[in-house]
Amino acid sequence: MSFPLIERSEKEIAKAVKRRVESLNDVRNCHQISVRTIGKRYDVDMHVSLDRDLKFEDVHRIASNVEREVRTLLPKARVTVHTEPVGSNRHDVWKLVKDMAEREPGSRGVHNIHIQEIDGKIYVDFHLEVAAGITVKQAHEIADQVERKLRKANNTISGITTHIESASDIISRESTDAGTDITGYIEDAIKHFSEIKDVQGIVVSRVGNGYHIVLKCLFDPSLSIEQTHAISSKLEETIKSSYPSVSRIDVHEEPYLKP
Repeated sequence: MSFPLIERSEKEIAKAVKRRVESLNDVRNCHQISVRTIGKRYDVDMHVSLDRDLKFEDVHRIASNVEREVRTLLPKARVTVHTEPVGSNRHDVWKLVKDMAEREPGSRGVHNIHIQEIDGKIYVDFHLEVAAGITVKQAHEIADQVERKLRKANNTISGITTHIESASDIISRESTDAGTDITGYIEDAIKHFSEIKDVQGIVVSRVGNGYHIVLKCLFDPSLSIEQTHAISSKLEETIKSSYPSVSRIDVHEEPYLKP
């Protein structure tokens, strides 16, 4: 049952969201809930504590379930879920990511921060918002700066995946004729990686004298995030060995869910 917009305060809605989210079996705790009214829509931001030993695909599944539950209360709400591992002394990593990203010149904010700890190593995944009017090169320079500062500030961070948003139009304009050839090669190359079930959204952009590739790989959901990172690295090496002009590859790793 949804709440009439004019009958509930943002504080009351935050309490209802907390009760609903914490009723989910996999959620240990829901905290730092922020509810704002933007026009006729709600913007909900929260932190969810999960078991530190959960696998890669389980974290994504639970985050999706949380978003879905919130929208049963607030249809059409913009929901941002930050996941944190329970039992870890790295609970402050999310704050570090948020502070670093939002202070970086050119950044327009950060959301959907996901943090996992595996064998004492921290893996961070987040969405970085940039102005739509900047170039792809500028957007990735901002992302590079954020990643460098995060690693310098916390040496237990072993893997960072940054999803850049609001630059899709620029990426499209900077795509080159080489993209078709490289895209075909990548689609053929993943056939040699049985753990990768599909590849989507391949974008090839010109950056200086080289090329930047962004793609999404869908992995066997039984794999750990550590295993998916290792496979992604091997795929990157394969691509660069055939295309030395490729200077950067960003692989977004997601679990493959059967239709």
